[in-house]
Amino acid sequence: MSSEPHAPPGHGAPTHENMSAFSEDTQKAGTVAVILCAGQGTRMGATQNKVFLPLLGKPLLVYTIEAFQRARTVDEIVLVAHPDEVDFCREEIVRKYGLVRVRHIFAGGASRHQSEQRALEALRGRIEGGEIGVILVHDGARPFVPPVEIDALIRLAREEGGALLASAVAADETIARVDENGCVAAILPAHDLWRAQTPQAFAAPTLLAAYDAARADGFEGTDTAATFERAGNTVRVLAGSPDNFKVTTPDDLLRAERIARALESATRGAK
Repeated sequence: MSSEPHAPPGHGAPTHENMSAFSEDTQKAGTVAVILCAGQGTRMGATQNKVFLPLLGKPLLVYTIEAFQRARTVDEIVLVAHPDEVDFCREEIVRKYGLVRVRHIFAGGASRHQSEQRALEALRGRIEGGEIGVILVHDGARPFVPPVEIDALIRLAREEGGALLASAVAADETIARVDENGCVAAILPAHDLWRAQTPQAFAAPTLLAAYDAARADGFEGTDTAATFERAGNTVRVLAGSPDNFKVTTPDDLLRAERIARALESATRGAK
């Protein structure tokens, strides 16, 4: 997903489109979390999809799904898998680990945007029928998003129409904008910049309309929020945990193992 900065927390009033997306009926409609796990993660250098790599003997993807199962306001989970891995996800992830809130597994497309488009198309009838009010989109390789943050994000999305989690850029970092010639065009203040995370949450009818418009125009966004914003909608930012990082490299996997071990110890200590 994109790490481009979005607006900081509290920034931006909801647009007319955002507000109209949440009628009284839509406010009562369900929440579906779409977890993307179709990417192969070539930077990891592994011989398999990185979301299936083990963390303390359990696939990374299972940690991700379990976070959404523990969230109180997620009604249903949908996986978007590589076409060759749909059956594996069903048997070796969902059934093996008893992930009962996963209701569907869809085959993804050639890009992130296309995978999102396929999920929305599969859910179109339920969105247009008013059954689904909020769609969350999350990277399967982000295993440590706190369930309490998922719930807070859903509440914010229901109020504003669109919201995402983000982590603040460290105050001592210097961020430069570079022009097409490779020259520094501007130095950006770190306190105004946020690294976009997932999940990202949206009013389902408005998100579907944004993706329909993108398809008509041949546009593909770097993340879900980019496509939503392109249609004239506002996305609010909610500060998220620094542990909600995307596992991309072998060093990330080592960091994830340390966090998983700490969580396991904390769980044992609480019993």
